[in-house]
Amino acid sequence: MLKQLQTAYRQALQNLVFVDFVNKKVIVGKESLELEHSKENACCRDLITAINKYFQDGNFELVKERIEVLTNRADYANRLEVQIKEHRRNKLFEIASQLDMRGNLTEEVSFNASRS
Repeated sequence: MLKQLQTAYRQALQNLVFVDFVNKKVIVGKESLELEHSKENACCRDLITAINKYFQDGNFELVKERIEVLTNRADYANRLEVQIKEHRRNKLFEIASQLDMRGNLTEEVSFNASRS
């Protein structure tokens, strides 16, 4: 019985869908890093809203506490973003390797995607 529940839970997690309204993106359960990153971004936005409210109310002790929490959450979100980029890069190289093994011509391209 327990094994069946665990299997059903795993399948439910794979079918889980999270909607990131800010980035207008749907994230399925298999993309756990992206899901976690979206949750962290939402958490940071909520903390910023709370900080603004506490600041307007004059509760500076809570503002200091929330700023410290926000700093930690933002650092974690940045680490997740780096992991997501690394995962995507590894997936791209894996696809290129598979194409190369099939005999398709692949060429490594360097591209700087800075926003400037």
